[in-house]
Amino acid sequence: YFDTFIIFSVIGWIYECLYCTLKGGHWENRGFLFGPVCPIYGSAVVIAQIVFRLLPELPSHSDYPIWAIFAICFVGSAIIEYSTSWVLEKIFHAVWWDYSDMPLNIHGRICFPASCGFGAAGVVVVRFIFPLIEKAAALTHPLLNEGMMLVFSMILGMDLALTVASLTKILERMNAAEEVFNSKIESGYQAVNARVESGYQAVNNRVGNGVQMVQDAAKDVMEGLTNRERYHLRSMRGYRPVRRATEVKEHAKNLFRAVQQKAIRRKENESTEDHIH
Repeated sequence: YFDTFIIFSVIGWIYECLYCTLKGGHWENRGFLFGPVCPIYGSAVVIAQIVFRLLPELPSHSDYPIWAIFAICFVGSAIIEYSTSWVLEKIFHAVWWDYSDMPLNIHGRICFPASCGFGAAGVVVVRFIFPLIEKAAALTHPLLNEGMMLVFSMILGMDLALTVASLTKILERMNAAEEVFNSKIESGYQAVNARVESGYQAVNNRVGNGVQMVQDAAKDVMEGLTNRERYHLRSMRGYRPVRRATEVKEHAKNLFRAVQQKAIRRKENESTEDHIH
């Protein structure tokens, strides 16, 4: 099972890289880890092996109805994709794939066309590749399988450690930059709030300073990162970009609305005092 997991993780990585390179017109090293593996593909194949072995036994995998294989792989791939996307997003605040622009998608994590593609791929794997895997396992010495498993597990363990360390460092630097940015924005807001009667020019100047702060914070995060860390950072920048943009827009709108309302109240109070005098 573990050898199968690694082999199909590598095959999945090759497929992802080729697809994204042809689609984007430039080389893109896909995957969550540093090494050439996409664990979600290996996990899906191993789970499919277990599921189809638990089903009522048939003479061979070729006897399973194609519609049943497709349906099981369709549903299974959707569950695995959605849960993996959710877990990665909650832990690392990053998104390695987004189907928001695809039809019939759910939260951008899964979509009907992709699930259909994985269902069709499942038919090929179950009907033709699983029998080859079983034959290869029967012809291979158990010690060779165990030796491959030990080597693969050692490499995967090191890769996981490096990846988590890389992402942790990026998150720490991003959090530090965000704290500095928030403190500067807060002081800027207080200054604008104190001088609101000076009007649009003061607000405009503070907005310009805020844009510069964002650029400086981005430079602080990017300095000293490796190419792979930059790839992880791009994934984090892709963290629900539409939702983030809407949140920022609403936050800015509420902030300036609050400043405007405070200015109106201040002018009303001044008018009332002048009337009383």
